[in-house]
Amino acid sequence: MTRPLLNLCTVCRSRPEAITSTGYCFGCWPGGPVTPPPCLVCGSLDYYNTGKCRRCHLYGQPAVESCPDCLAWGTTRKTKWLCQACHGWRAAHPGEGICQTCATPAHLHTQLSICRLCFAHGRNMIPLLGRFDPAEANRIGQQLFLAGLTQQKGTSRRAKRADQRARTAVSDLPPTLRKDLKRLLDVPPPLRAPARISPTPTRGEQLAFFPAQRDHSRLRQRDYPWPADPTLLRRLWNLADQRAAQLGWSQPVRMRCRAGLRIVLGVQDNPGAPIPRSSLEFLTEIDLTTKHVAAVLDEAGLLIDDRDNILNRWLEQQLTGLPRQMADEVRIWYDVMANGRPRPPRRKPRSATTIRLHISWARPVLLAWAEDGHTSLREITREHVTAALTASEYPARTGQGLRSLFHLLKQDHVVFSDPTHRMRLGYHPSREPLPVDTAALQTLLDESDPARAAVAALVAFHGLATSQVRNLQLIDISAGWLHIDDRKIPLAPPVRHRIAAYLDYRAATWPNTANPHLFINRRSAMETRNVGIRWIKLLLGPGVSCRSIREDRILAEALASHGDAKRLHDMFGLSINASLRYTNIVDHPGFSEPT
Repeated sequence: MTRPLLNLCTVCRSRPEAITSTGYCFGCWPGGPVTPPPCLVCGSLDYYNTGKCRRCHLYGQPAVESCPDCLAWGTTRKTKWLCQACHGWRAAHPGEGICQTCATPAHLHTQLSICRLCFAHGRNMIPLLGRFDPAEANRIGQQLFLAGLTQQKGTSRRAKRADQRARTAVSDLPPTLRKDLKRLLDVPPPLRAPARISPTPTRGEQLAFFPAQRDHSRLRQRDYPWPADPTLLRRLWNLADQRAAQLGWSQPVRMRCRAGLRIVLGVQDNPGAPIPRSSLEFLTEIDLTTKHVAAVLDEAGLLIDDRDNILNRWLEQQLTGLPRQMADEVRIWYDVMANGRPRPPRRKPRSATTIRLHISWARPVLLAWAEDGHTSLREITREHVTAALTASEYPARTGQGLRSLFHLLKQDHVVFSDPTHRMRLGYHPSREPLPVDTAALQTLLDESDPARAAVAALVAFHGLATSQVRNLQLIDISAGWLHIDDRKIPLAPPVRHRIAAYLDYRAATWPNTANPHLFINRRSAMETRNVGIRWIKLLLGPGVSCRSIREDRILAEALASHGDAKRLHDMFGLSINASLRYTNIVDHPGFSEPT
């Protein structure tokens, strides 16, 4: 049903007419303004319409107010300005009088002669006082609350102990009062809190006057102070224990992580604030790792990664020796290469490997131009580039680095022209695949090292690339078949034998690891990431790599199939151009089969 609207004043059009059908409010009354009379119901001077104020008028729409009995904010005219709790209080205790605690006229408790506000505040102070004492609880003030909200108990140890003390104190009260208090204490528990921990609100960060250099090498772990907030430490310890159970940490690793969390919180200059990642580096001086501590803090939402990008530091080292203006131009190129360009002409970010290669190829030429007196890339012409390519040992690489640099700066209007435009740079020198020494390969297949034998067998028999070996997971090997990409490869018997031996070694060494990858080491076993390229290189040793073993296997297959490119594509996932790299060698007149 739609609420009828009151007629507005015909002059101001903002207030309703003072009396029905007059057309004027008291402020715009002819010959006025006229002082409005008080409300006929409550005596308020906030006149609205037909002798009533906005609070008492049927269509006045008054604002939310506080309960007159317990001062809880959030009551409306629908409940007669009383909260629901005070409605029940008045029904249970109809007698009125002066409260013995706050000396306020109100409906009093039948036995205690106190108002509901003093009763509620005394109930809330039971965990602190250890008893129900309304006079002591309300001696220095009262805590107000919102209407219609129920205070819930916590689930921590401190909350459970406080609840137990409250129930013990209630048991000493009279039966009728004990029933009322127990009904108020028996509330449902709150929902489980999320895993992330919000930083403790602080008044502001206390900045240091000057950075102090702390010498942690002279301290032991037990010499560090305990944190000011033990509750936060316990919550972080719980997260560390959960992470240890999920990832299969050993007991020493879990205890070192807990010790690191305690020390970091104990030496924090601003307790409760987020922790910078750079402030954790001192843990290495006391034989603790920063990786696990940082992971727990990051999961809790208390970590700020303020470390500088490794690629940024590498770039500044490469720019050493260049003029200031030329170095700034290279930084503009780097910013677009690393972060992309969202505006036209749009550009996607490039990988760190691409950026490193282009800078490494172009840097010798930039240094030579700086020695010749050039301070900006705007001074470089096509003749300078041609001379640099002529003097370079690898002109294709040097030209590709310079073309990337000038092409991007031309798009950003940093240089006037691109001197490498439509310039033939040649091709990168190709490396012909060569067979691997059979004796070295047999040494790698020796089963004395299960991990090395399994990696070498997969690469030697099935031609897996380094990235495929690193990303191989346990579920990719099933019932003697290898599932990789969109191919299903039957494992050779020597490979199955060596993988079975490695799986036994893996299960015996890291029985509780949660890492899904097939190959792990002592570091990746505590996480879920794959092993690094360096681990593969160190595992195979010097002189032999996954790439050389893979090329030897593909070359042998090309020889056995008489240069069948489609067979190489089906077995090793090579493209047509990559397959031709091997078939052309087999078809070459000067090629002879290796012995």
